[in-house]
Amino acid sequence: MHKVNVMKLVLLLMFNSVFYSSANAGSTDRPAESAHVPFMGSLTDLPPTIQNYPLERLSERVYVVIGPHDWPNKKTKGFMNNPAAILTDDGFVIVDPGSSADVGRGFLEKLKCVSAKPVVAVFNTHLHGDHFLGNQGIRDAYPGVPIYAHQRTIERLQAGEAQEWFERFNGMTEGALANTRIALPDRALKGGEVMKMGGVTLKIHHPRHAHSDTDIMIEVVEDKLMFMGDISMNKFMPYSAMPQDASFKGTADALKAAIDNAAIEVYVPGHGNPENKTSMAIQIRFTEDLLASIKKYYSQGMQAHEMTALVEKDLQAYRNWDHFDELGKVISHAYVEVEQDNF
Repeated sequence: MHKVNVMKLVLLLMFNSVFYSSANAGSTDRPAESAHVPFMGSLTDLPPTIQNYPLERLSERVYVVIGPHDWPNKKTKGFMNNPAAILTDDGFVIVDPGSSADVGRGFLEKLKCVSAKPVVAVFNTHLHGDHFLGNQGIRDAYPGVPIYAHQRTIERLQAGEAQEWFERFNGMTEGALANTRIALPDRALKGGEVMKMGGVTLKIHHPRHAHSDTDIMIEVVEDKLMFMGDISMNKFMPYSAMPQDASFKGTADALKAAIDNAAIEVYVPGHGNPENKTSMAIQIRFTEDLLASIKKYYSQGMQAHEMTALVEKDLQAYRNWDHFDELGKVISHAYVEVEQDNF
């Protein structure tokens, strides 16, 4: 019986690996340079959500797990973002370790298949829970590791939003975050910093107000790669759980600035597959189409709820994006921005 179960497990892992590689082989969103190199890691003690997603190598130094596209739920235990790591001469620099301590620990297990080097730094690209709640999983293994974030991220999390995000994710996952403690970032960034870590140059960009007012984009100079956080969500409705965070014009401006950076070839979004300049431009076009449609019906005197069906019809070109059925929430947020611009 034991041998049968082992054989079933082996066959299941083989199927998952082949299915995942085949599903991504024809994707037009992925840069040509982004070869799929899986590092599955040990199955021991890995949370079931992250163990089923391979670690991919995007460049000479950068590795990422492309997370599921679901909203936080009991089955995924809240896992939904793209935890990533940069392998420097001194050790790993982790970007957005995930939505719980279990996800952070699972990501560390996967990195052991790449190198035995320690983690030397962590970055949180913004304050939302799926990007910072995994900090504890790293801190438990490396108690003194510095965790960097924009100063507004630190200010807002310290003011009470950290606990709000924990409670929101723990509720949506029916208690799956019971073993997670809040580990706040402790090294403040303003944007414009150029940091050297283990022979790798990191440039920190702060677009003021895009997905939130706490965003940073991290440029890995030697690899011609940029971490976008949730400023970029590839073929994914740009919904923010906090209406005051969303600036659609600011997001479009940040995406344009990233595209205009001639040194960058690969973009790592907060959600969805890695990108190139073409797929990034599609996101800008979506934002422009969204705002133009809302402005058209706003000028006719319509409220957000009155125009929802009409805007959805205007945006049918994007109907295959993840969570298109929640476009109504996006419209309600973007409507506020249009209203403010025309007040």
